[in-house]
Amino acid sequence: DMSVLEVLIEAGEALHDLSKDLTEWSNETFGDINIRGPIGPLKHLEKEAKEAQDSPHDPMEYADCLLLILDAARRAHIKPLELIRYAQKKLEVCKTREYPKLTAENVDEPLEHLR
Repeated sequence: DMSVLEVLIEAGEALHDLSKDLTEWSNETFGDINIRGPIGPLKHLEKEAKEAQDSPHDPMEYADCLLLILDAARRAHIKPLELIRYAQKKLEVCKTREYPKLTAENVDEPLEHLR
């Protein structure tokens, strides 16, 4: 079995390698961040999120979404580790909010915080 530290190191290396490969491919294919910003990948993310809804048990659909999130964030000058740290901060905010109760009627609907 791997230690927690070994798992974290492997995860960090995997994220680094993925980000590096994605950057090279995306810049070559779609133009670098001086030419193309985050809006195109974010619009594409909408399409891929709908595909994930249609195939919610297909990990490749989630992978499409992850790649687009990473690429859009990079094009907005947000590094992967920064994005993870912002997600941690956002989760702490989410934990302070009140949400509607889960019911049979809303089980497949978004449950946004009460305003």
